[in-house]
Order: sequence, then C-alpha cells, then structure tokens
Amino acid sequence: MRFFVTAVLCLGIVMPMAAEAQTARLPRKSVNERQVEDINRNIQEDQRLKSLQQQNQVEHNLLRQNLDRDRLFSRPPGACPPGAVRCY
Repeated sequence: MRFFVTAVLCLGIVMPMAAEAQTARLPRKSVNERQVEDINRNIQEDQRLKSLQQQNQVEHNLLRQNLDRDRLFSRPPGACPPGAVRCY
C-alpha cells in the first residue's frame, strides 16, 4: 500500500511537469538563422533555374541539329526522287 501511495505522489509531481514541458514553446529563430535559411533558399532556387536553363539549351541544340540534318539530307525543290530514271 505504501508503494501505491508513493507512486501516486510521484506521478502527481511528475505529470504536471511533463505536461508543461510539452506545451513549452520553442524559441524563435534568430535573425542569423532566418538569413541563413533565406540564403539557402535563394541558392536552391538559383540552382533550379540554372538546371532548367541548361535543359532548355540542350533541347534547343537538339532541335537545331535535327533541322540542320533535315536540311542537309533533304532534296532540293524540283529534284528528281532518288532512283528515278527521269523527272517529270
């Protein structure tokens, strides 16, 4: 019986402290922490934009290569089709 009384008393002391610890607010971020987060966010955004620009440039170059290849291997207007004996 003494054990139960001691346990209840201890819980009566510990429980309010635990509840207070859970509701305690975290300290606000310092100005320096906010600046670091802003800088990191800006760096990530710059990297993302640079990656998109590189991807856009690669696609642009591929389109240009395809157009150049089509121009190089296409027949000029009015030319005979390949293997034709004569043009009409």
